[in-house]
Amino acid sequence: MSQQLTPEYSDVDALLRASAKAFSYPRTPNVIAASVRIRLDDEASFAERLRAILARPTLRAAAAVVLVAAVIVSSALVVPQSREALADFFGLSRVKIEIGPVLGPPPPVLSPESFAEPATLQTAQEAVDFGIRLPTERGVQMLPDAVYVEDRWPGAEVVITVYEEEGYDLYQSAQGYFGKGLPQADLLLDARVHGQEAIWIGVGGHVASSLDAQGRVVIETLRSVERATLLWEEVGVTYRLETSLSLDEAIRIAESLR
Repeated sequence: MSQQLTPEYSDVDALLRASAKAFSYPRTPNVIAASVRIRLDDEASFAERLRAILARPTLRAAAAVVLVAAVIVSSALVVPQSREALADFFGLSRVKIEIGPVLGPPPPVLSPESFAEPATLQTAQEAVDFGIRLPTERGVQMLPDAVYVEDRWPGAEVVITVYEEEGYDLYQSAQGYFGKGLPQADLLLDARVHGQEAIWIGVGGHVASSLDAQGRVVIETLRSVERATLLWEEVGVTYRLETSLSLDEAIRIAESLR
């Protein structure tokens, strides 16, 4: 918002403008200009997504808290040091992890129904181009208590199967990106699923989100996770198991998927 200058400040303003015209500024480096353009595009996209969220009655109550945390996390993505941290995929191509304290209030703890649409196994399978896998017990597939599909853009759908009594939710996606924010690096542990590299976050108290095609936080999915998480990839599909179980139990579930 513009402000009316008093006469004495108007004189100073005019003097500064005249001096600026006489000063030869160096040309803005291309890398800085490109960074500014990207930042402006990000802010425009953020505003559009925020308007869409506020238009959904079920999300209005959480929007204020989510907005504060989303600004903090989204801002970190344009800081060089944060980009370097996010670029370390820990062996997983679609999982981005940032290490560092969360500034401001933490995002709320959200259930899948807060940011994804209810579905059946059949409709979820029709929405994705990969085979949905389920955990098995003694060779028999275990049916979930609930199924959700998070639809961000074509090809990046996330299928969420909820096993409430067993104590875990299973996320799977072929093209979507997952983001994680951890307060300290020692919460990350190496793990193996079918001999392939995996990530184990052994405790809750970290931040999770989905990312769009440009690596930006999808703010309606930004949330705190109060359970441990196992992340791994198989045949082009990324899996995330959020659970109150131990690492050994989580790996057993992961390796039972059929």
